[in-house]
Amino acid sequence: MGLTLVLLQIFLFDNIALSSYFHPLIYVAFIILLPLDTKPVWTMLLSTAMGLVVDVMTGMGGLNVIACTALGFFRPMILSAVSGHSPTGENAITGLHRFTEKIMFWYITAMVFCHSVIYFFLESLSWDHIFRTILRLLVSDIGAILFIWYFVKLFIEKILKK
Repeated sequence: MGLTLVLLQIFLFDNIALSSYFHPLIYVAFIILLPLDTKPVWTMLLSTAMGLVVDVMTGMGGLNVIACTALGFFRPMILSAVSGHSPTGENAITGLHRFTEKIMFWYITAMVFCHSVIYFFLESLSWDHIFRTILRLLVSDIGAILFIWYFVKLFIEKILKK
């Protein structure tokens, strides 16, 4: 799954030239689809590894590592905020397939938005282009959320059929 997302990101989504504002970061789906009972240390390590692989393959200077590591850190807080349950503990939700569509949508949206804010603002490193950065963030997030939504739905349905 992770390899598929990296290859899709590098060879398809990084080469889509609809506009300079459209740059969906779909490899975030790897972090979204990690099992909910994954220990925070493993979540951080796997997130960092995903960012490192994307950085090495695209020639970026660590931007993806920073954004993915931060997302791995914030994941338990985002899960808790959107679902109302702790990702661990006695009232934990055991898997993503237990989420309602509404909770799943907000979870995907929050994860993509958190990653994109870090990524695009670090990429610009300037307040001079704040409106361009915000527009790029919003346009890219809409594309990423739509693609990841369908990817997650397909992935979860495949798991449930087995």
